[in-house]
Parts: sequence; structure tokens; C-alpha cells
Amino acid sequence: MASVRLGRDTRRQIERAAVKAYDTAVVEPKLDNETIETVWRGIVEHPSHVAFSDFLTAHKTAFGCLTDFGFTMRKSNKVNLRYGTLRGQGAESEEFELPTERESWISRGYYHHDVHVAYLALTEVERLDVTEKIMDLAERRKQARTDRQNYERQVNALLESCNTLKQLLDAQPSMKEFVPDEMLRELHKKVTRESQARERREIAQVDGDLINRVVLTSKLVA
Repeated sequence: MASVRLGRDTRRQIERAAVKAYDTAVVEPKLDNETIETVWRGIVEHPSHVAFSDFLTAHKTAFGCLTDFGFTMRKSNKVNLRYGTLRGQGAESEEFELPTERESWISRGYYHHDVHVAYLALTEVERLDVTEKIMDLAERRKQARTDRQNYERQVNALLESCNTLKQLLDAQPSMKEFVPDEMLRELHKKVTRESQARERREIAQVDGDLINRVVLTSKLVA
């Protein structure tokens, strides 16, 4: 029987490949484009953003660099949208990506746009809709993380239950896709050698059981 043992490093390598395939196959929950654009409109139509933009346009020559006065325009393609409690530790948030990098004057983030849904320049109906969508995104992402963890646990449990590559492939043939090529080649070599050995015994018309009995009996008698 061909036997290629599964060491700890090999198990981890196979597990990483299996998880990478999962991340490719399972699409991460995202915010729909309409809601993304509604959020962005709420940012750029905010009075502070409009005021700073108009000021810079009107006084660009005299105040070419507002950062000298502590003002910084944030440019990023990521938005961290907070919701829930306005102050303290109760606020929750979800991050999503914009189609392109965009500039904002009202963002609090250092490397991305960061704003609370309560500060968006939207109607109350739009604000409620955005809040519902972002909370739904949070729930879907939470479920997605749980599903991914369950998949990882199953893969890990399968790998830990097998001592050899053959046991793994017998238990779950599709795991072959995650096995390093050199291990598959080694398994193929061993299978080929065993097949050739069987062919030689058949050609010589060897009764393997008879030889085994003779060996065992001779040891007992001696």
C-alpha cells in the first residue's frame, strides 16, 4: 500500500491552500452600488464639505495649502461608516470601498473616509435606509466569518484524522487540488512501484500467501 506521510508542515500547507480556495470561491458580502453612492452624496453635500470646497476654490492662490492651518482633505477609496451611538464606545462601523479614490473634507479617518451616518446630508428616509443596509451588511459579514471558520475547522479536522496522503484522498478525493505537486508525484511513484511489483509476481506466478506461510512456519519451527 502506497504511503506518503502527512507531517505538520504539510498539513498546514494543504490547509492554507484549501482556505485560499474558499476565499476565491465565496464572495465577500458587499454594499450595493446605489447605497454606496447615496452615502457618498451625503458626504459631499454636507455643509462643511461644501464650505471648505468653496473656500479653497475662491482662495486657492492665497491659501494653496490648508494643511498649514490644520485642515486636511482626505483622499481615499475606502469609507468607514459608523452607526449606532454617536459618542463613547457604543458606535459600530462597517468599511466598504468606493469605485475610485475620492476627496472629502468632513472625514475623521487618517487613511480613509470615516463618518457617522447621523452626519450625512440625507433625508431621514434615506438615512434610515442606509442604516438598515449597513446593519444588514454587518450581519451578512458576521455570518460569512462564521461559515469560513466552520470550513477551516472541517478542513483541519479532516487533516488531523489522516496520517497519510492516501488516507486523506480516500476520505475526500477533492483535497487533491490542495496537495503540493511534489507529494502527488511521490505518491504516484510509490503506487507505480507497487503496481510493478504485483506484475512481477503475476508473471512469475508467485503465490505470495504460500511464501508468507513458509516464512512464518520456518521461524516457528526453528
